[in-house]
Amino acid sequence: MTSGSRTPRAVFLDAGLTLIYPDPPPERVYAEAFAASGLDAQEDEVRRALHATWREVNERQARGEERWGGAGGEVGFWRLFVAGMYARLGGGELPPEVLTGLVAHFGEDESWRVYDDVFPTLAALREKGVRLVVVSNWDSTLPGLLERLALSSSFDAVLVSAVFGASKPSPRLFHEALRLAGVEAEEAIHVGDSFDDDVVGARAAGIRAFLLDRKGKNRGAGLRSGSGARDEVETLESLSELLALFP
Repeated sequence: MTSGSRTPRAVFLDAGLTLIYPDPPPERVYAEAFAASGLDAQEDEVRRALHATWREVNERQARGEERWGGAGGEVGFWRLFVAGMYARLGGGELPPEVLTGLVAHFGEDESWRVYDDVFPTLAALREKGVRLVVVSNWDSTLPGLLERLALSSSFDAVLVSAVFGASKPSPRLFHEALRLAGVEAEEAIHVGDSFDDDVVGARAAGIRAFLLDRKGKNRGAGLRSGSGARDEVETLESLSELLALFP
């Protein structure tokens, strides 16, 4: 990580795989839910289907289709998403109880864990007077989930794409985060686990971006975006590394 000459006044943070992570992993949860309906698939098959279905979501968004703006809103999005996975794995029409069970599971506090570096880093940033905003592609359940996980009190605002009406990498979401934090783009930084959503999106709004790479796979390496362009990006292996920017 390299340090800029100006100390940031605000830090924007992604939620999933940045602040919190699913436990057990999604591929296991989906595999068990599909098996209960009679569709047997190995976890690695489900993982590939999960990634492929998210790619389709991102491709539709790149064509101008906001993920939460289709028929049925959030429920309609998740129905289409899970049905797409189910069909990709060889299933027929998605049984309604599969979707109901999955929505219930991922809405439970027990299905999520907070990374060990999160609370100490947030506390240290708060002590330095840094404005903190969650900027996440999530549905409207996120604010309640963060509250129950005792994370909400650490943030000045929680900005959720499904509520705001635009998803990363749209710069609109980041412009709103700047407004909520009361800072200019050059006074903020953003951290997230997705190059295309977090790094590309933040940069489009003029915000310095860091890729959270907890396993160190991309440190010092050029990354290829969804458009095919290769770029260098500042990386972090832990949120605690952010504190080096705040003397």
